[in-house]
Amino acid sequence: MSKAIKVNRLDAMKKRLKEVAGIKVLVGIPEEKSSRSENSESINNAELLYIHSHGVRRKAMREEMKSDMNEGKKYSEAYALYIQSHGSPLWASPPRPVIEPAIEAHKDEVADALKSAIQQYISTGSDSGYRRAGMYGSSISKDWFEDPRNGWAPNSASTIEKKGSALPLIDTGAMRQAITYVIKKGTDI
Repeated sequence: MSKAIKVNRLDAMKKRLKEVAGIKVLVGIPEEKSSRSENSESINNAELLYIHSHGVRRKAMREEMKSDMNEGKKYSEAYALYIQSHGSPLWASPPRPVIEPAIEAHKDEVADALKSAIQQYISTGSDSGYRRAGMYGSSISKDWFEDPRNGWAPNSASTIEKKGSALPLIDTGAMRQAITYVIKKGTDI
């Protein structure tokens, strides 16, 4: 192999090494995949996942949030809009987080997948390792709905009667199936 080819390969590898810092694998529900129905007024999957991840606040907490928002503090616009627009019979709904605890429960495997993705990208420029890491992250997040480690409170008696199951968040599966990943590079984020 000629010296010029080696230098070109080394330069390409250095360039990819710098690019790696700007590559992110994001697991969640992208806006374009968040619709639950044709009705644009209804809550979407991303908003619903946020509400289930953080629970629905009791009246005192809602009042505190409103006061804080009036003082300029930022809260999720989707969460605030849904609560203010629709109210909810779910005021006592416990938090049922999905993505963060699923990733945390598999952090060693996620780290290995990302390490492999970085190594592959630096050596070849291919982002297929990042795609595999993203698929893994979305898969473990989807599996979290039925993972006994999730620690979620079972559905209330009235919900069990209505849906026929003590397992929360598995009624239609729409939100669960909407979880995916995207790869962002550089300033795309």
